[in-house]
Amino acid sequence: MNLKSIFWVLVLALIFYMGFKVVPIYYRGIIGLRTVCKEQADLYNKYGKDYVFKSLDEALDNLGIPKDKREHTVTVTENAVVVTISYDDTADFFGKYQKDFSFYYECEGELKSVL
Repeated sequence: MNLKSIFWVLVLALIFYMGFKVVPIYYRGIIGLRTVCKEQADLYNKYGKDYVFKSLDEALDNLGIPKDKREHTVTVTENAVVVTISYDDTADFFGKYQKDFSFYYECEGELKSVL
């Protein structure tokens, strides 16, 4: 193996290492939050605010988002249910460099009257 091959192997290993650190955070912060938010906004009409708030906690726990790194609210306006979720996490690279990530997602569900 020559030096050029070793260099490219090291570059690929570094890319994979960084990917394993960053991709799960992005998945939870982008795809996970959107999915959970939409589901919970739709559940409000059937089950109410307390159920949705508890269900949000459980869904975020299932995504692997710790309670100390997230905040969420359920707000009811005259004609809509607004669910907001924020998530902050830090990726640690080799114990020497840290990168902070912040995600915020807000979704709105239609408020239907329950007879």
